[in-house]
Amino acid sequence: MPDSTPRSRALWAGWITAGLALLIAAVAGVYAAYQRNLLTDVELRLVDAVTKLQMSEARVTATAAESNAIRTNLAVLSAPDALDMKLVGRGATPDATGRVFLSRAKGVLFSATKLKPLPDGQEYQIWLLPHGAPVNVGTVRAPDDGYVTAAFDAPANTPAPSGFSVSIEPEGGSPAPTGAVALATP
Repeated sequence: MPDSTPRSRALWAGWITAGLALLIAAVAGVYAAYQRNLLTDVELRLVDAVTKLQMSEARVTATAAESNAIRTNLAVLSAPDALDMKLVGRGATPDATGRVFLSRAKGVLFSATKLKPLPDGQEYQIWLLPHGAPVNVGTVRAPDDGYVTAAFDAPANTPAPSGFSVSIEPEGGSPAPTGAVALATP
């Protein structure tokens, strides 16, 4: 019997050690799962923060572009050499109206309302009309609401215009007006 007590104690000590090891392993497993959940939560929050940052950067870029466009438009409108010409609808766009502001120093500002959206492959092309051949100013597409505002560099070395016109041209524009006139100075 004296031999059974130390063996019994050793057996119990082994079971207690195994139980404690199992308990420690279980606690470590629960703790690891908790930490993994925390890490996943942090990763999700980080992805959300990065997405919001990218959206904010895009809004700042868009706002800066809008601000630059407004500054450009104001520069044309307030230029001492600014010329203002009204445009009226013609042909397929009789309800359309527009204005062109020209400053040789600051550029051209074009604005129109009630322009009809054109099919793919066509654009509106703005022409400066001097006493001679028309001079290309640029092209625009009309959105569904028909309202267009666009700024362009002033055509170089052109005589004073007697007017402006807007024609329907193939996408990318034409070297000379070929399509129907949508707007023109009266």
